Amino acid sequence: MKRASAIEGGTRVLVQLVLIVLVVASLIPLYNVIAASFKSGDEFAVNPFFLPKAPTIDNYTYAAVHSLLLRLAVNSLILVPCGMVLYLAVCVSAGYAFGKMRFGPKRPLFLIVLFLMIFPQLLLATQVFKLISLLHLTNSRLGVILTWVAYFAPFGTYIMTTYFTGMPYELVEAARMDGASHLRILVSVMTPLAAPMIATIAIIGFQSMWNELPFSLLILQDQTSRTLTLGIAMMKGEYGLSVPVMSAGLVVAMAVPLAIFLIFQQRITLGVTAGAVKG
Repeated sequence: MKRASAIEGGTRVLVQLVLIVLVVASLIPLYNVIAASFKSGDEFAVNPFFLPKAPTIDNYTYAAVHSLLLRLAVNSLILVPCGMVLYLAVCVSAGYAFGKMRFGPKRPLFLIVLFLMIFPQLLLATQVFKLISLLHLTNSRLGVILTWVAYFAPFGTYIMTTYFTGMPYELVEAARMDGASHLRILVSVMTPLAAPMIATIAIIGFQSMWNELPFSLLILQDQTSRTLTLGIAMMKGEYGLSVPVMSAGLVVAMAVPLAIFLIFQQRITLGVTAGAVKG
């Protein structure tokens, strides 16, 4: 027994060491980007890896003013929340329909939703651009929002469908007996109970839209209408910026998704359906 316990203890220590190494390895690029954003170009040339000896915020100022970083951040802060509203409305309502409503073509339609999840963005980019051009939505916020929702909603719909399917159907039956419509049940009963999963798909959808590049690159051709992620991707080619300035742009771009995750992470683990139905 002592030998078995020693082996288990050694295995546990080895696993912990491996996990620590992986965490450190994943944090090194983040550290490099943040450290580089506070260095001047000359200091970065001689000190690319260690902390800055003379920290400066000139990189953030230059990126915001000369590279239109501030304007691009405003564009993203307008586009992404608007897209999120439509995205969550589609995912939650479609998830409830597939998970709790009974209608004839439910299974074929749900299979179509699953089928839409397998296509990568680059495969669809050309066809999406042709469709957006036919609808005269090029260089428009509406075109980008509709494209984001159409591409990212199938995954969110699948997640919400599985979540609603696992909920007790007695909740729907009880609400129907009280005379509530499906819309009232969705808004007043199911949506509050599904808040943790809605928060989860909201984080996934926000990060996906915030970091999305191929569709934005094709649709938003005007320089002033680009998103922050697209603008940073184009910064080096258009302005020939140094690594510290690029790093400052990357820090700004990742700050918002990180803040959103920290705000909503507690809601993901809430078990709000526990005790909803008593046997």
